[in-house]
Amino acid sequence: MRKELPLIVLGIILISVIIWWHYDSNVDVSITGINAPRTLGVDTIRTDHMNEIEVIIQNNELKPVEIKLETENAFVNADGESVDTFIVFGRESGGSHYSDYISTQDKIKLEPGENKLSLLLGYKVTGEQNVHIRIVNNEIILDEGSFTVDVMPPELSVELDYDMTTEEELEVYNIDAYVLNIGLGRAENVEANLSIIDPETGEVISSEIRNIVVPAYSKSPFSTWHNSPDGIIELSTGENSDENYMPAQAVVKGRKGEQYIVRLTAVWHDKTVEKQIMIPENSSAKEVEL
Repeated sequence: MRKELPLIVLGIILISVIIWWHYDSNVDVSITGINAPRTLGVDTIRTDHMNEIEVIIQNNELKPVEIKLETENAFVNADGESVDTFIVFGRESGGSHYSDYISTQDKIKLEPGENKLSLLLGYKVTGEQNVHIRIVNNEIILDEGSFTVDVMPPELSVELDYDMTTEEELEVYNIDAYVLNIGLGRAENVEANLSIIDPETGEVISSEIRNIVVPAYSKSPFSTWHNSPDGIIELSTGENSDENYMPAQAVVKGRKGEQYIVRLTAVWHDKTVEKQIMIPENSSAKEVEL
């Protein structure tokens, strides 16, 4: 009997584990709703919570249940790989910040009844993404659901403008450059190049390159210096000034009667947008355009 006692105890433990596993893996928990956007911008940063979805989970048990929420394609990196996302709990009163973030690697306690969880989405690539969500308890899938979101790119264009001031023998053309985005996607690391070019030779006389961020539905200046032009063309009938016009780096000093091409190019991934103007404008050409 003494020899059989350890086997009896082991059997009791094994049966208890099986009963516990069977009871705990058959909890009555299900996804009753997923409120998600149909479209989302690439590189979207939370603005008005546009890249959040709401997952509604019903816990029909009489006690709290701990689960994990597994996701596929809720976050996708620049290599097109699905990576971990975060569950977001309640907002702080009177603000848009959140009091708690939890990784999908952590357990989430569902109270009896209806539970609402906010889930963050984020994409570094464009195109259609099939997002899959699973509720897991003790490695058992209790329920799952899917939805599709179309990740949209930015829609970029560029704008060039200038004004002229005169001082004694000088004409100073102050150039303003902008990158515009009318698309849903956010454009990060846009390489913007402002160049002043000799129209006869095509030689770039002076230029400046900046990396800028252009959020959705916005207009971003080439330079962040307040009230400072992005480029300068100074024309003189006599001696040019000693002014260096910093912080502008695209600066050319020449003689009155000369003309220069000013070109702004913006590159984001494989997309390039460009615009150029002549300074000073050719009056006859201007009349034709009008």
